[in-house]
Amino acid sequence: MPKPLEIAAEYAHLKCVEPKPVMIAMAKLIQICGDKDIQDYDRKDARAFVDQYGKVKTTTIRRRLNSINAVFNWAAYELDLEQRNPFARLIIREEGRDACERQPFSENELRNLYRRSLSFGKLRLILPILGETGCRLSEVLGAVKKDILSVDGYLVLHVRENSCRSLKTRGSDRQIPIVSSCAKQAVDRLLGACSDSDYLFPRYARDGHLNNTGASATLCKFLKASYGGKTTHCLRHALRDRLRDAEVPLEAIDQIGGWSSVGGAGSKYGRGYTISKLAKYLSSISVELSPAPQD
Repeated sequence: MPKPLEIAAEYAHLKCVEPKPVMIAMAKLIQICGDKDIQDYDRKDARAFVDQYGKVKTTTIRRRLNSINAVFNWAAYELDLEQRNPFARLIIREEGRDACERQPFSENELRNLYRRSLSFGKLRLILPILGETGCRLSEVLGAVKKDILSVDGYLVLHVRENSCRSLKTRGSDRQIPIVSSCAKQAVDRLLGACSDSDYLFPRYARDGHLNNTGASATLCKFLKASYGGKTTHCLRHALRDRLRDAEVPLEAIDQIGGWSSVGGAGSKYGRGYTISKLAKYLSSISVELSPAPQD
């Protein structure tokens, strides 16, 4: 009978899901409950996994449980296991009560952040791009130079899978116009950097590897110290709020951010909004820096 890591790897491969979260969850299961045959895990192991996970937020435990649950459900069908999934319908005591709700960036904070980021350079150049496109950190960190396109006269970032990283969902593959002068300046500096690498951030990305964790830790240390505990993901939340306040249609918001659409079956038909239309919506909420005062 196959072991958990073997089953997990096969599941991730056949389902075409990002393997890293699945393998992390299964490795933690083995650490806590031992490396058993897949059918030998029981409800006591499931409870021990929750109770002994360690000092992390309940949302983290739930994410790991979701991965384990999916693997065990798949294994039950593939291996004709008779027992029920021991990780199904687990209750986590006080789940969600330890969550820390962070507020999105205000426009004044964004201006200050962009000015400081463009002045500092290096990895922080990613921040205006994240803030003005709504991308996830890995989507920009793992981008290659040829992902920066000119489409219908607009500078465009094509978020697509490559050998460095996969994408979260099918809808994550998208083209986003870059209309903010802050984001454009950051992109220009990244493209003009002296590097033989195809990647925008060669220190963190190369074929087969993306150091998303290291980049996130570096950026979040800076953001948390200067902006009240906010993280890079707060930039994504802020963009959605800004688009919502500008009364941009929900389908267009979802297309820009690569969010799963809640517009029903009809929203999945057709090619979506044109680049020029998306550029118009993003221009309406673009955060720009005022010119530096002249002596």
